[in-house]
Amino acid sequence: MLLDFLISWHFKYPIGSGPCSDEDVSNAVQAALEATRLEPLDAALRAQAYRVRKTGGVNFRVSYKWDMGLEVADLYLERQATPVNREEPAQEELDWASKQTRERLNEFLPPDGVIGSTMERTRRAVQSWRAAHQDPPLSDETDLGEGLNVGVMAEVLAALMAMAELCDMAHSSAREPGTVLQHTTEETLIEWLERLCVNVPQELAKRAIRRLMAGPDKSSIRTSVLIPNRGLITVLPLVMFPRAIDAIVLRTAASDPARYGPIGKRQGERAKVWGRWLREISGVKVVEGVKVRNLKGQAAGDLDVVAFDPVSRKGLILEIKWPIDSLTLAETFKTDQTIELAGVQLAKVRRSLAAGTVRAKLPSDWPDFDEIDWVWGVGMPQQLTPRPLTESDMFATSYRYVSHLPPVDSLAELISVLKDPIVPELGEHYQIRNVTIPLQGRYSVRVERLECEDMYWSPTVN
Repeated sequence: MLLDFLISWHFKYPIGSGPCSDEDVSNAVQAALEATRLEPLDAALRAQAYRVRKTGGVNFRVSYKWDMGLEVADLYLERQATPVNREEPAQEELDWASKQTRERLNEFLPPDGVIGSTMERTRRAVQSWRAAHQDPPLSDETDLGEGLNVGVMAEVLAALMAMAELCDMAHSSAREPGTVLQHTTEETLIEWLERLCVNVPQELAKRAIRRLMAGPDKSSIRTSVLIPNRGLITVLPLVMFPRAIDAIVLRTAASDPARYGPIGKRQGERAKVWGRWLREISGVKVVEGVKVRNLKGQAAGDLDVVAFDPVSRKGLILEIKWPIDSLTLAETFKTDQTIELAGVQLAKVRRSLAAGTVRAKLPSDWPDFDEIDWVWGVGMPQQLTPRPLTESDMFATSYRYVSHLPPVDSLAELISVLKDPIVPELGEHYQIRNVTIPLQGRYSVRVERLECEDMYWSPTVN
C-alpha cells in the first residue's frame, strides 16, 4: 500500500523531474505512511461497513456494523489457499549470492546456470500459485489480446520474480525479502527475458512489459509491477505475492475496455464450475441459463443456475458472478457492490415470477415453478461478504467456501448450511481488538480490527 501511494501520487503530483532531496523524499514517505493508516478506514466508511459514534470532545469510536464471521472465514480460506512450501534456493544460487558486493547499488550479472536455476524454481512457484487460486484454472492458451496469452504472461512473471529473488539474495543488507529494487533499461530487461523465456518471442516480451508497466492511467501498481524511472525500469518484487498472479494476468489485460468483453466472457465460462459441483449431490437435477420470458414471449432475463431435488421438492436458484479477484480495498468493496447488485437483480426476477408477469422455462419433467420450495442466493468465485443482502431471506456465498464444505447428502442439507453458514467462532478463532489512530494531532479515533489466530480453520472443522 505504501508503494502504491508513493508511485500513484508521483504520476499525479510529481515532486520534481530530477533527483529529490532526502527531506522531500522523507516528507513524501511520511505522508504515504499516514495515508496507509487512513485509507482502510476511509474505504470501509465509504462502504458503510462501520458504525461511528462520538465518545468525547475529540474522540470517536468506529465499530463493525455486521457479524464478521464470514469475513474471518474468508481470511482463513485465503491464507490456506497460498502454497507455503516454497523451494529453497539451490546451492549454486547461494554460492553466487554470497560472493556479491554489498553496496547500495550493485551490478546484477548472474551466470546463466545460476539464473536458470532460479527461473526453474519461480516457474514452479507460479504454476503452484495459479493452481491454488484458480477454480477452474485458466489454460495457458487463454487469449489476453495482442498475441499474449496466460502462459506467456505467467512465464514473464516467473522471470521477473527470478531476477527479483536473486537480487534479494545478493544484497545481504536487505532486512526483509522483497525490499531490494532492481533497476534496468528496457533493452536489458528484454535481453534477460529472451534468455529466461526461451519460448517467448521478443515482440511478445515487449508487449508483456508494456502490459505490466505502471502509469497515470493504471488504477493500482499492485498489478503493474514495472515502474518507468527516467529511462530505466524499476521492478517491484514487493507486489509479486502469491495471490496476485491470476489478478495481474487478467487485470492488466482487462484495463483496456476493448479487451474486457472477451475476458469477461471467459470469466463467465469459469462460472460453470457451480453447475458441475451441484450435480455431484445425490439426486439433484441442475440446469443452467434458464430463460425467463414475459407473457408475450420476450426475453426478460435468465436464472444462472437452478438446482432441484425431486424428493424434498426443494430448489436452489443462484445468480452467479465471476469478477477478477480483488487485490486492493477499492476492488474488494467493488466486489461487495457486485454481490449487492446481484441480489437486487435476482429479487426483481423473483417478484416478477411471483406476480406471474414472467415465466421460467424449466425442464418438462420438473414440477411447475410455484410447486417448488425455492431458495435464492448469489454465488461468487472467492470473496465472501459480511454485508447482508437487501432481501433478508437471500444469501451470498463463494465457490471457494462451498468447495471446502464436507460432503452433503441432499440439496436440503446444502441449503441449510448456505442459509446458516459455518463460520469461525469469536474468542476461539479470532478476536476483535482496538487500534487508536491520531488525526491532525488533535482527534483520536478508536477502530476495531480483526485478529485471526495462527491455526487451521475450514467449514469442515469448527
